[in-house]
Parts: sequence; C-alpha cells; structure tokens
Amino acid sequence: MTQPLLKIRGVQKHFGAVRAIDGIDLDIHENEFFALLGASGSGKTTLLRMLAGFELPDAGEIILDGKDVSQVPPNRRPVNLMFQSYALFPHMSVAQNIAYGLEMEKLPKAQVKSRVDEILAVIQLDHLAGRKPDQLSGGQRQRVALARALVKRPRLLLLDEPLGALDKKLRGEMQLELKRIQDEFGITFVIVTHDQEEALVMADRVAILKDGKLLQSGTPHDIYEHPESRFAADFIGVMNFFPIREDAGKLVAEDGSIIAAGMPLQAGQKGVAAVRPERLSLSGEAGGNSVTGKVSAIAYHGLDVQVHLKTAAAPDPVLVRITADVAEARPIGVGDMVTVHWAAKDTRAFAL
Repeated sequence: MTQPLLKIRGVQKHFGAVRAIDGIDLDIHENEFFALLGASGSGKTTLLRMLAGFELPDAGEIILDGKDVSQVPPNRRPVNLMFQSYALFPHMSVAQNIAYGLEMEKLPKAQVKSRVDEILAVIQLDHLAGRKPDQLSGGQRQRVALARALVKRPRLLLLDEPLGALDKKLRGEMQLELKRIQDEFGITFVIVTHDQEEALVMADRVAILKDGKLLQSGTPHDIYEHPESRFAADFIGVMNFFPIREDAGKLVAEDGSIIAAGMPLQAGQKGVAAVRPERLSLSGEAGGNSVTGKVSAIAYHGLDVQVHLKTAAAPDPVLVRITADVAEARPIGVGDMVTVHWAAKDTRAFAL
C-alpha cells in the first residue's frame, strides 16, 4: 500500500486554556479530495491553518511527502491556501492575477505564459483572460482564485469554505466543477466546510471534527450510512431518534413497539435508535420495525415530500421522506393516522 501524502500525528493546539485541536491523527492520500467537516468551533479551520503553516502545533507532527513540516514557515511549504474571499487584484486582468505568483518566483516569461494558458483552459476561462475581476460572475471569480492557487502546482491545496459566498444554485454547480478540476489536475485537495451536502458531494473521504477531536473519518457513504456516534448521525443529513432500551435481545421504544432486533446494547441498557427519513415507508399494518402516528405537517420539496408524524415512540416528530409519486398514489393529509416501517439493517443504535 502506498504511503499517505500527508500524515497528521497527535497534533494539538491550545489558545490559552482552550484546546482547539486535541490529539488528531489523520492520513490523507495522493490525489484525494478530503473534507474537514464540523460546526463552528470544532477546530477544522485551526487544523487547516496548521497545515498551511499559519499556526504552529503545540505538539505532534505534520508530515508532508515524508518530511515533518510542523515548524516550517508557510512560504517554504509546497502548499497553497485558497481563502473564501478570493482576494483577487482588482486592477489586474484574469491572466495577470493567475500569473502573479509565478512572476514573484521570477520564472521565465515564456514558462509563465505557458502555465497560465494551461490553467485557463482547465478552468474554461481562456476566452476571458483579458477581463478584470469586476467584469466576472461570482463563479468565474471563484475559478480564477482556484487557478491562481493551482498554477504554482502545489503538492497540497487547502480550501477554506471556498463556496460560502455563492448562492445555492451556483454553489451546486461549482461543487461539481471543483471536483472536475481536482480530478483533471491531480492535486490533493483538503477543504474545510460546515456544509454536510457539500462534503458528501465533493469529497472522496470526510473527517468529522467536534471540540477539537476527530469523531469519525471515512467515505461519504460510510459516514452517512454508518455513523459511529449520535453526534455524527445527527450532524450528517437528517435523522430520526427513538429513545430505546434493551429488553431480552430486542430494542424497545417508549411506546413498547419493537424498533429492531440484535442491535449492540448491553442487557437493560438505554440508548437511542436512529433511522434516516428516506428509509421509512408507508404501511397499512403495524409490524416489527414500525411506528404509528398522526400527521402533524407535510412539506413539499418537489421531487419528494416530507411527512411529520407525532408518535408515542419519540419526543420529536418522526420525519418520513417519500417520493412525489408515492405521495400522489396514496394521498395523506394533516390529522391522518399512518404507520411507517423500515428494515432492521437501516437502524443504528447508540448507548446513552
């Protein structure tokens, strides 16, 4: 197996009495698109700044290409950081903005032009090379900032919430565009985001951080389908939680209905069962993994419909996501009593 491009070992960072990063260990591989995901204050931006060299760790190692760069200044690391603000020079053209870093390295003019032309073709803005930043759309400015970072051919490109300033539709388009450029250019990307959908769409692997600790890392599928903690389950996507207790090898909800069998809780232990809304389906009969409740609200989302059920099995409404076709075939309204069911394999259980 090939060695990781980046190895983070036991990294810690304190700001006074606050431990911003608490002994994180991570491996990031060559040509990987890796996402650091977490809420505000989770430590993700501090970790990114340490990778860039703008913050130095109090303990631990940051090993890039086999070399410990923990105490190496930013200008001596083969790393570039792309900020959310883009920070383009307003008086320079697109091509001049991209060329600036190469010119500061005093590369030959012919080499600078060749590399600028190459990256302009990759970001599909070669026809706008002569325009100024204020003549570009938000998405185009974002691509210019990305090109300026990529043209120096870093071993590692760090992105600090690069899509935060874009509207929802453009953000969705740029998520796919960033992934395309990363695939084409073959550079390892590490992105910081608090947007779960963004991380799931773009990243090859995701790390969830909370209070400076690494909770879980894995592929988007693993993170979404197999969360290892209640926090991870709640943080990624939408999840229903049922208070449960272990009873003779089964997990039983507050109303006595069986939520699932064979789940890992000790005898008599209390916990919560977690089920994704899209794993629930409408049923006319109560069964093994099922709950019955009254419809309290219905939210139409175009491709699907989200139904809110008040049940005795959970303190919060149970959310059920069904397709628009299913909703049309079986109309339901507020106040209706409905039963939903799901498979045991779609249930996660977490001890209290």
